[in-house]
Amino acid sequence: MDHAGRLAPAGLVFLELLDLKLPLVPPALANLATGYQQRAGQCSVATVERTEPDFLTKANDSWFELCRAGGLIGDDGEFLVAVPLDEDGRDLWWARVRLAESWDLVGEGSVTALGLGFGSPEFTTLSVKGDVAAFCASHELAVITVVAAGFSSLPDLRKHAEWVASQQRISEQEKAAAGRWLEASGD
Repeated sequence: MDHAGRLAPAGLVFLELLDLKLPLVPPALANLATGYQQRAGQCSVATVERTEPDFLTKANDSWFELCRAGGLIGDDGEFLVAVPLDEDGRDLWWARVRLAESWDLVGEGSVTALGLGFGSPEFTTLSVKGDVAAFCASHELAVITVVAAGFSSLPDLRKHAEWVASQQRISEQEKAAAGRWLEASGD
């Protein structure tokens, strides 16, 4: 799969697909982490209404500022983004990327790799250390970014990861990744 080509329109420089055996939170669980933290009031949220002037710029800027302040984006501009492992897109894993000088995740990036179409983002990012997750989602009236840290100890998220690791209908990749993450982040 040509991750570099798919991510380039977003202004993301593809550096590498991370080893599947790394004990990082799987992308689907990272999405859930932001939801669990949001319910607990332990996350940062930015909402940009579609009716705002210069909507795309504001949505990109709010994603960046929230992620930078939350520790997701390193000083070198590097972070991880969930990418499909194959054409069917069922299994996702982390690619290490760097922001290019010019980037547009919410607009152009949402067309090729990070969403459902221009201005409709749907993507998950993770800090290189694996301790901060962010989910950017498109809704009818707004684009919302949620950033969560310290999610590895959330009991409900850990229970869900245990469920994922034990299900027959879940892909072997995702089950194994959930198990490795649970083991590595155990108390």
